[in-house]
Amino acid sequence: MRYLRAVGLALAGMALLAGGLAAGAHWMLDRYATSKVDRVSHSVPGTEVASSIAGHLSLPLIPKGPRSVDCRGALRAVKGARVHCTAHYLRGTDRGMTVRVVRVGRGRITYVHDAPHP
Repeated sequence: MRYLRAVGLALAGMALLAGGLAAGAHWMLDRYATSKVDRVSHSVPGTEVASSIAGHLSLPLIPKGPRSVDCRGALRAVKGARVHCTAHYLRGTDRGMTVRVVRVGRGRITYVHDAPHP
């Protein structure tokens, strides 16, 4: 009887771990963000894009994300528009990435960033 209980607990633990890993992988792969477009400049400020990316690159409860993210400028509200951003990590490494607009409509844009690269 103890053996069955131990096996049951082990299987439950493995299922919980697998579910957590799957949720974390999905969360990390979700690189899309939506922001409101400024009506005057017809763009989203680079600071807002950077803040959104920093949130995507950080894991909940694990501070391994970048210490900051900078974008070279605003992201225009035009499908296909791009801006280059840099993630600055604690160990002094910088990783560049491109942010691209994938959808424009109703005063909002949806954009996606590629994986940070050296």
